[in-house]
Amino acid sequence: MTRRLNAPYFGKRYVGDSETKILHDLDKEVSSCKVDSIPRTRIQMFEWISIPTDLLYKGCQFCMATFDASSPKKR
Repeated sequence: MTRRLNAPYFGKRYVGDSETKILHDLDKEVSSCKVDSIPRTRIQMFEWISIPTDLLYKGCQFCMATFDASSPKKR
């Protein structure tokens, strides 16, 4: 799909569901992601991956399968 320019997305790359803590990458979104079904009150938008990482979001199995903020960080 593509990034959405309208509210509440405003062209940002990452959208998270604040209840389920699932993060989607709008640059890699597929119809299985069901981003449009996230209630507007639970949408959190992020431009950078560092903030959802700090908030322990997990990646969507369809568009961010390899992302898991709860896994140990390598330094």
